[in-house]
Amino acid sequence: MKKLLIISFDLIRDGEPSVSLSIASILSYLKSRKTYGLEFIVEHYSFNMFDIYPLNIDAYTGTLQLNEIDSIALSCYVWNESIINQFIAKVKGLGFKGKVILGGYQVSYSSKIKLRYEYPECDVFIFGYAESSMLEAILIDKPKNPIFLNKSINFEDIPSVYLTEEVPVVKNQGMLRLETKRGCPYKCSFCAHRDLIKNKVYNHEQEKIIKELLFFKEKNVGRINVLDPIFNMGAYYLGYLREIYDIDLKSKVCLQARFEIIKGDAGSEFLDASEKINSHLEFGIQTLIPEEYKVIKRINNKKVISGVIRELNERGISYEVSLIYGLPNQTLDSFRYNIDFLQSIGCFNITAYPLMLLKGTELYDKKYFYNFVEKEVGDFNIPTVVSSNSFTEKEWLEMKRIGNTLQTSNRL
Repeated sequence: MKKLLIISFDLIRDGEPSVSLSIASILSYLKSRKTYGLEFIVEHYSFNMFDIYPLNIDAYTGTLQLNEIDSIALSCYVWNESIINQFIAKVKGLGFKGKVILGGYQVSYSSKIKLRYEYPECDVFIFGYAESSMLEAILIDKPKNPIFLNKSINFEDIPSVYLTEEVPVVKNQGMLRLETKRGCPYKCSFCAHRDLIKNKVYNHEQEKIIKELLFFKEKNVGRINVLDPIFNMGAYYLGYLREIYDIDLKSKVCLQARFEIIKGDAGSEFLDASEKINSHLEFGIQTLIPEEYKVIKRINNKKVISGVIRELNERGISYEVSLIYGLPNQTLDSFRYNIDFLQSIGCFNITAYPLMLLKGTELYDKKYFYNFVEKEVGDFNIPTVVSSNSFTEKEWLEMKRIGNTLQTSNRL
């Protein structure tokens, strides 16, 4: 019997369940396999970065029965990258002889050469969606040299993380996440949400999503954060909004949307449905400056944005607009212009985030072209752009100050 231990370094806030949606999806998939309990089993342990950072790795690793574990899988994200190799070294120093498996954005969007250099003690790297690849990684023998897996997944084979109770949910749960689809068809140069291999969007089974919405109603969930990078696209999103209205779901439903898709009959129906339910829409426009949005491949149209914002305000629909500061060609004055323009058309719920260069993105590969300088910022030492060809660190600090005076995001 093979035994896998998944270690995740999560950002679990107050009111959230103790297991992330991504890890729960892998667990529900693995446990639904016919060979589970016969050929392999899996356990999971989560470090909550908010509660215990810097991590007391020694206290946890000292309790592991390493001789009983065949594989350890770790999730690699920008907020925990600085401790991954430290953790691997610790368990190997305690005598772990099995496979080390790594996945997550920091792996999926990097190159094989870089991964071998950055994580020299890893045996199996998983690119892309991990459910199916993780099953193969469990069952194979430890390879002599690192291998790379990127197996496709049939999304109909992924059970509901809520109905299988992989995500523990209590009555009156503060917040849960919902995923109706994965991937994004757009090619923004700063973003790591899309499928870099096939550039496709994958839909979850409709029946599963509807059952989860009914489950949320039964549990009286306070807020549902829909993780789809762009909710208001595809064949099913309007049907889900109609279902939310039909079942009288009272939860606050937070959706990420794009202004330019809100047009024609579908756009009108989207706004009608958003007005009828307890919705909150988030629009990530990043910048309105042509010299900036062309570079990041996130084209915006101020006339379209103005028209939709006017209608959102008239209908009383809750929404926010988010910007990024630290972009290529950006200046302190151009950042201020974005805010001034939005406020001039009646948008006052504005949020702003600093630019982070995510591995595998086009902007990451062009960091030297724009003379980006990064510094480790915040509690988790996340590399963040603080100066470039077009702004100094002093000007970045002023952008940060301005950003901190704006609204706090409604999304948890």
